[in-house]
Amino acid sequence: MRGADKKKSQTSNEKDDKRTVPLSSYLCYNTPKNIIVKVVQELKIAVLGAGAMGSMLGACLQAGGADVTLIVRHKELVEKYISPGVSIKSYAADGQEQVILPPTPVKAAIDTKELDVMDAVLLMVKGPDTRKALEGAANIIGEDTKVITLQNGVGNTDIIAETIPADRIYYGCLNMSAIMESPGVLTGALFGDVNVCLGSVVKEEKQKQFGEELCGYFNRVGVGASYMDTIDVEVWNKMLVNLAVNATCGLVRLRGGEAGENNEFVMVGVDMIKEAIAVAHKLGVELDLNYFMGHVLPSARKTSGLHYPSMAQDMMMKKAKTEIEFLNGAIERLGKEVGVPTPVNTTVARLVRTIEANYDRQYFPKGLSGKTGPSFIVKINDKFCKGCGYCVKYCAK
Repeated sequence: MRGADKKKSQTSNEKDDKRTVPLSSYLCYNTPKNIIVKVVQELKIAVLGAGAMGSMLGACLQAGGADVTLIVRHKELVEKYISPGVSIKSYAADGQEQVILPPTPVKAAIDTKELDVMDAVLLMVKGPDTRKALEGAANIIGEDTKVITLQNGVGNTDIIAETIPADRIYYGCLNMSAIMESPGVLTGALFGDVNVCLGSVVKEEKQKQFGEELCGYFNRVGVGASYMDTIDVEVWNKMLVNLAVNATCGLVRLRGGEAGENNEFVMVGVDMIKEAIAVAHKLGVELDLNYFMGHVLPSARKTSGLHYPSMAQDMMMKKAKTEIEFLNGAIERLGKEVGVPTPVNTTVARLVRTIEANYDRQYFPKGLSGKTGPSFIVKINDKFCKGCGYCVKYCAK
């Protein structure tokens, strides 16, 4: 070391030198006693309900530097997620395949029994399973664990608040889609500049810091994420999209694009949206119908025609409990609370409940139902569905 440099180094060492060392960089070196090293440990996050969307979010968080564990239902997914990992691709308008995320190894388990307490738990289960999922994950939720929901609709935060203090509850919505083509292989799409909208029940500086930290993991891999105080507007606008197509596509047995070609279907959707906006206004959430119809809905239409909405899949193929009580049923319930009539949403909710109560008497796509009875053929778009039924039954094909 040259004399001048040596003198400069000695001078700088006379005061404490604060350095931040990310744990994910795995740096190890000897430091003088008067150097304070602040180790920034990556967040330990468990994703409850790692289906297609949960797996996509978990893989992006992992690639962004978080320590993620995906909780899955099927053992065959565990090995695939660990190696070679979760990969995400998309298709351009010309049909060319594009890589959103190369194969990314992510830890996975079928339950939380062997896991330590997490820094955060991300809920991606269906709304009806929220309470059960939290009960099953009680061992990984500590006194400081944050619970995040990016589930559809409204009402999930109320269930979470039954056991989790409000200052640790975060919620939001997604502007993205995901389909599982095969174990660990996802086809996804990102819409707009902000793909993950996040907020919190308690809106103070502490919550903002954590929210921005979490969003940082997504932003590092090109998934736009933002913490915002006006999260309720984003959540409700996303719910309006779901209100318009999720249940109704299941009722008419059509994809969003196919159903949207019919004016009668569109009019039903608009009526439900108007009712929901009126309810939101009474609850203090100001929504703009013109903005929704001119900006939010056109963006959603880019993919709505390509597949059956999740609730339609639940009704037509999976014979599962739907999220109707967190969407149209929630508008019905909230409308009664604030004195706003919601006849169209109420009617749709009642029809879906009737289907749920009579699954054994309903018809289903061939090859996807274990029940006997009438069936019909679901047209397959080869680009987005191979027709093997993996997404429904997780078959071994």
